[in-house]
Formats: sequence, C-alpha cells, structure tokens
Amino acid sequence: MNRKTYEIDCFWKVYVYFCRIWAAATVLGLWGIGVEALYFGHLLGIYLIVLAALLSFLESVFLINYFIIICTDETSMRCLRVWDGILWLDDWRKGLLYLVLAVPCFVQPHQVWMALISGCMLAVTGVLYVIKTVKTHREQRQRSAAQKPSYDRFDEVPNDEIEDSIINPISSVSVMSSVAEQPEILNV
Repeated sequence: MNRKTYEIDCFWKVYVYFCRIWAAATVLGLWGIGVEALYFGHLLGIYLIVLAALLSFLESVFLINYFIIICTDETSMRCLRVWDGILWLDDWRKGLLYLVLAVPCFVQPHQVWMALISGCMLAVTGVLYVIKTVKTHREQRQRSAAQKPSYDRFDEVPNDEIEDSIINPISSVSVMSSVAEQPEILNV
C-alpha cells in the first residue's frame, strides 16, 4: 500500500468516527431539547422525543450489527433478511432521511428556538452521511477490482530474481570479448 492510499484510508476512518460522534451528539441534543420543549408544553417536544428515539436506534445499528454478526449463524435467515433491510438504510439514504426529518424543527422558531439548534445539528448529520457515501462507493470499487481475474499472459516474476539477474548476469562472457571474436570486425 502506498502512502497516498494509506492517507486516504486514514482520512475516511477518522471521518467515519467523526460522523458517529457528531450523530451521537445530535441524538443527545434531540433528547435534551425535546424534554425541555415538552416541559414547557410545546407539541414539538413530542416530535423531538420520538425523533430522538428513532435516531438512537439508527445510530446504534453499527454497534448492534457487530453483535449480530458474532452471534448468528446462516440458519436464521429470516432474522437476517429483516436486519439487511435495516442495514439498507445507511449512508445517503440515512442522510436524506435526516434532512427531511430536520424540516419540522424550523417551522416555529419563535416558540421553540432551541429546536433550531437540533434541526441544524440534524441537517449537518444528514450532509455528513451523504458525504460518507463517497467512502462506501470507493470501497465497493476496490472490492470489485480485487475480484476481477487477471488476464496477464506472463507469470509474475518476483523483484528479487530480476535484481539478481541484473547485478549477477548469467553468462560470464563479456560483451567486448564476444565482439572481438567476430571475423567481420577483424577484417575492417
């Protein structure tokens, strides 16, 4: 792996962690602002709490997925089909869903001004997930390129053999002695 590929992989790894941390902060903000709005009697508080519960589940899917991979076998196909449907809602789909769910937070900003903060955080989370789609497409291209068969007609020669043949040539006859032995050159 070259340096540029390593840097790009490192960037995407940090980006995914940043997305998860930002999304967790958004969920916490939604819970807090939803409880506060509900305490002061605004109906938007109910929406924010339901939204916070939904996002709590969606943001913990990656963690739940690790446990499902470890704990299930191929015999529980029905359960895995349902889980595949949940996993389908990731990256740009989740981003668009978050952007749509952020719209009601901007409806009555004069009554619940803190809903603007949660709406902005939710919109930023949606944009981050849409951008994360680039990483997913990049990984899929790398996987498909690795699975394509090689149509090289020459066998792969290790670099060590090439370097040894250059440094230590196989024939011990020098070029000059072979040229001097040719009768055409001696007649000139």
